Amino acid sequence: MICVNEDLVTLEAALYVAGRPMTLQELADIIGKAESTAKKLLDDLNFEYHQRGGALEVVDLPRERYVLQLKPELTTRVGKLIPGGLLSFGTLQTLVFIALKQPILQSDLVVQRGTHVYDHVKELEEKKFIDAVPEGRSKMLTTTQLFSDYFGLDSDKVKLKAQLKFQLKRILSGDQEGEENPETP
Repeated sequence: MICVNEDLVTLEAALYVAGRPMTLQELADIIGKAESTAKKLLDDLNFEYHQRGGALEVVDLPRERYVLQLKPELTTRVGKLIPGGLLSFGTLQTLVFIALKQPILQSDLVVQRGTHVYDHVKELEEKKFIDAVPEGRSKMLTTTQLFSDYFGLDSDKVKLKAQLKFQLKRILSGDQEGEENPETP
């Protein structure tokens, strides 16, 4: 007979139904245990997913938050099933540009990337990856917490930019091992 840890299963269920990052405190409250116990169970759950080699992973985000998500390498294969669809390559380029240059005026973005970015900005606002706050006759663009969470980046803008630059450098150099041993840029 298989022994099932009820608290571990409850944490897995909570992460699944929440569909958003949850704080360690929220998760500990759900099982009625200390944060240290919840953290150990989350580590165990992540280890189980890793051992199984399945499609999901538990990601430890900054500020003691956790999310159950699809492994990024599978997104391209099943992306068309994601509600709202994936971002086009051009929209993704605009998003990265905004993230690296933020805060940036939309008018400056248009000068640097072209008028097609108006559509990109609209889509990114709808998907809640960016905030666009009116500033004069333009808008000031910044990334949101959802952007940081979705892409597994720090919410601190300076750290986020450093992480993005490191990942871009890794991608451009063709280094596939960087995910296993990320270094500080």
